[in-house]
Amino acid sequence: PPAAGPLDDPVGHVSDVDAVDRPNRQAERTARSTAALLDAAAELIVEGGFDGLTFAAIGERAGYSRGLVTARFGSKDGLVEALIERIVATWNHRNVMPRTKGKSGLEAIGTILDAIATQAERDPKGLRVLYALLFEAVGPDDGLRMRIAKFQDAMRDDFRRFLRRGQRDGSIVGGLDVEREAVFLVGGLRGVGFQWLLEPDTFDPAVEFRYLHDVSIERLRREES
Repeated sequence: PPAAGPLDDPVGHVSDVDAVDRPNRQAERTARSTAALLDAAAELIVEGGFDGLTFAAIGERAGYSRGLVTARFGSKDGLVEALIERIVATWNHRNVMPRTKGKSGLEAIGTILDAIATQAERDPKGLRVLYALLFEAVGPDDGLRMRIAKFQDAMRDDFRRFLRRGQRDGSIVGGLDVEREAVFLVGGLRGVGFQWLLEPDTFDPAVEFRYLHDVSIERLRREES
């Protein structure tokens, strides 16, 4: 009879398929547990703020040990980094920024503002976690404040870049102070978020983000001569 192949080993050796599939299954389990831990951390931040966030509480909420939370993130700074990466950086730079390529500066700014309004409509929970972190950053935790400040500057830099593009391609009115305009746009976004945190049951952030989009585009648009 022919020799046994890797899938019909009569003595129970690990098959080639099993050997390949095992790390894949491990990676899937790691991804699921990480997602569950981040979900739990996000819920706890919204419910009780950053000061009351502990690894023990995260583990208990997610159904894992505190040790796993420590092993996965190392510190609160590592946890915040993972939360921001998940909520903002991945969404922004993988899903939104590619859509600005080849567009005018005005269209690119509109794309960013539209994406934020869409997220408020489709994923208000995730966006609410971001704003909870943003306003917690004014507290005494230096690590959180520095990480959020870095994120804020990155967003201003995106707007600065597109404002300059718009002035070069003629889609945005000339004579604007690009630095101040970037601060103004981010300030508008944060103002909507702050009101939402204060009045979560009555304030509709998606409607206000849409309004911010419309008036910003109209104000920035260069009038046709």
